[in-house]
Amino acid sequence: MSTNEFDGVRFDSATALAAASQLDALADRLENGMTIEQAKLSIAPAGSDEVSARAAQTLNTVAASFQQSGGSGVDEVRKLAATLRAQFATYGQVEEQSSLGFAAPAV
Repeated sequence: MSTNEFDGVRFDSATALAAASQLDALADRLENGMTIEQAKLSIAPAGSDEVSARAAQTLNTVAASFQQSGGSGVDEVRKLAATLRAQFATYGQVEEQSSLGFAAPAV
């Protein structure tokens, strides 16, 4: 495990990568749950009257909005995981470059 401290800032690479994996798993669970429950969000009118048709239409509009928002939420969780992995990669590159500056000069 690589742990570095600098003026109170601490970065644990193993924990960062584990968190990114957990975020991906969370996004997968959310996406699968929304897919499974999608059929339950489609409402048929209770009758042929105007009120039933309008109520079903309103509920279906709300359901579509919910699905779109849920999908956007899943995308944001995936972006967060990707950003965390990108930060990890950048941190690793900076650490590698910094350590090269401490290498003993060739004699």
